Amino acid sequence: MSQAQVKYKPEISANSSYKFYMRVLAGPLAFFIVQAIPIAGLEAKAHFALSCYAWILAWWATMPIPWAITGFLPLILFPLGGAMPIKEVIALYGQRVFPFLLGVMLFGHAFRKHGLAKRMAMTVLSIPGVATSGTRLILMIIIVTSILSALVDDAASVAIMIPIALSVAKFAGDAFAKSSGATDSRTPRLMLASCLAVLYGSAAGGMATPAGVPFNPLAISLLEQLTGYQVSFAQWTLTGIILMVATIPVFYLVLKFMSPPEVKAISDGAAYFKEERKKLGPLNQGEKNVLFVLIVMVVLWFMPAFVTIKFLDIWYVPPVAMVLLFLLPINLKKNEMTLNAKDFQSGVLWNVLFLVVSGTAIAGGLAKLGIADWLGSMISGNVSAAVLPWLAGFVTPILSHLTSGTATTSMISTILFPIADNLGYNPAILARIIAGTALAVSFPWSGAAAGSAFASGEISFANMFKIGVVATIFTMIVITVLSMILVPLLGAYTVL
Repeated sequence: MSQAQVKYKPEISANSSYKFYMRVLAGPLAFFIVQAIPIAGLEAKAHFALSCYAWILAWWATMPIPWAITGFLPLILFPLGGAMPIKEVIALYGQRVFPFLLGVMLFGHAFRKHGLAKRMAMTVLSIPGVATSGTRLILMIIIVTSILSALVDDAASVAIMIPIALSVAKFAGDAFAKSSGATDSRTPRLMLASCLAVLYGSAAGGMATPAGVPFNPLAISLLEQLTGYQVSFAQWTLTGIILMVATIPVFYLVLKFMSPPEVKAISDGAAYFKEERKKLGPLNQGEKNVLFVLIVMVVLWFMPAFVTIKFLDIWYVPPVAMVLLFLLPINLKKNEMTLNAKDFQSGVLWNVLFLVVSGTAIAGGLAKLGIADWLGSMISGNVSAAVLPWLAGFVTPILSHLTSGTATTSMISTILFPIADNLGYNPAILARIIAGTALAVSFPWSGAAAGSAFASGEISFANMFKIGVVATIFTMIVITVLSMILVPLLGAYTVL
């Protein structure tokens, strides 16, 4: 579900202090450069806020301090420069996206903690005919991971599936060597393709639902905040599932041709996975509780498509799920619930959570000061409506490889949504494109999902970059084209 947080590691040793201070200075330098540029049509306080935004973007890119802490800079800088009183700045951070992501992250943690995710993966892989060759195995790893990533955090999906994929690839290599009489069971291309299949599957599945990655609710929130458009859970999922299904074969073909598995046939593949599934035993109480909460979430999210319930919208469901997870017991005698206080501390990606909240708050501040309208008037005269979706599809993956996908989503959406509105172009299309192309897969440092896959030891930097760039280009084209078609065709938006 989310491009999870990258661990913040301050580099302040004797050998790296210079680099650290250079990263620190990048922010103030960006501020003074923007502040020194004469900008016609922009009030002084708005100019100051724009300079602060440049500082924030520089620190989001270089990360001398955690993303979340950088996102709170407006609380210090806006009142200091007279751009906005502290009370108004604080009010910007009361975002509804906070409880949404908090609930989604805790559900993903419960899904992983109690083993329901692994059971689901083994169940699919044990279906007869699924694991009969190396290429088919790669396809199924992508599919299983994408389904998992639609329900839980993308990094969590990778963490769950990488050990399974490596085990699967090793079994396939051993089985192939045994049946062919080969003395060497090593299959480096299959191992590489299996690990990348997990990473690419997490990217495909992240698009499927608003709960997939933090970019999705962030784009939805900014869309409603900056324009007169709204997207429901059902509307987003309708186009998201189609995009997921469309990108899976793209990822598969890229892997098939750029890292073709050595294993041509696998004997007894279904029996192996069936045996692994048996080892899990029957559903435990924790799995039953998580499954019940999942059903409740799905029903509540899709109910507004059939019944009009005033209070029930996309933001209402995760808090309900969160409360249920802490109330449903596993063992009442031991006072053991599905989730506990320790899970609340360790199961939430706090850096990502506050990055999303602060990104939404900053966008609201820029809109309130008139900067979004000013950018729209400046760019709309030089950019046609037909260029906007391709601009979003091209720039988003580039920037998401340089900084976080969440920060990129916030920045690009803040700039392009008002422009689209001014040009009469449907900004809901851009929301779908930006969120769909923001998950970076070409660098180990692109995010926790990419880092976890790289940490498997089976992916070289050269292969990750080479194959990742090709996969990014092709999926960007598919996502952009299909978003332009599907969003208006299916009416996957509501005009407020």
